[in-house]
Amino acid sequence: MFPVGFQTIDGRMSPHPTHSLSQSTSHGPSAPSPFRCVVFSVAGQALALPVEAVRRFLPLPRLDRLPTAPQPVEGVFRYHGEVVPVLRLGVLLDLAEDGGETGLYAPLILITWQGRPTALLVDQVHGDVALQAEERVASDPSLSFNGCAAGAFPDRVTGRAGTVTLLDPDRLLSEAEGRLLDAFRAAEERRLARWEGAA
Repeated sequence: MFPVGFQTIDGRMSPHPTHSLSQSTSHGPSAPSPFRCVVFSVAGQALALPVEAVRRFLPLPRLDRLPTAPQPVEGVFRYHGEVVPVLRLGVLLDLAEDGGETGLYAPLILITWQGRPTALLVDQVHGDVALQAEERVASDPSLSFNGCAAGAFPDRVTGRAGTVTLLDPDRLLSEAEGRLLDAFRAAEERRLARWEGAA
């Protein structure tokens, strides 16, 4: 579910986030701009992506599910004329708790992978948060999330104690996984084109 008041404007986060750090009003040298990220949950884990990596949030649409799809692909849908694969993020990150039925109100995080739209299926989007440089720490080595972890910061968003793991969007898929996803997307586009041609 999306948090109340959580908005996107033209694919970017709202300038009035639900969760943010207060800004300094001093007239001294300007401090570095805080790093902004989107916090969400998958299989009980608090995770985040840089706000620049997030195009927008979408409610879960009706998905076409194909028996030939790779395991991490929940299905595909069309968005602005393009075939968008929906990736089950818990499978990509090797979270043992993932793999159950998809909730009716599960949100999608739309990102761009290799220049094409790709959607990440998550359990809940909590909001965006602004971080100062000193708040970012190294991620827990035991929580590599298949090598995607890029750091961590205190959890002030989900209401749970602990930290939020920041993910590197460029490492969500390996090079081999990216090639397989491109091949699957191309095959699905050809399949749909044949049906549309017949219509």
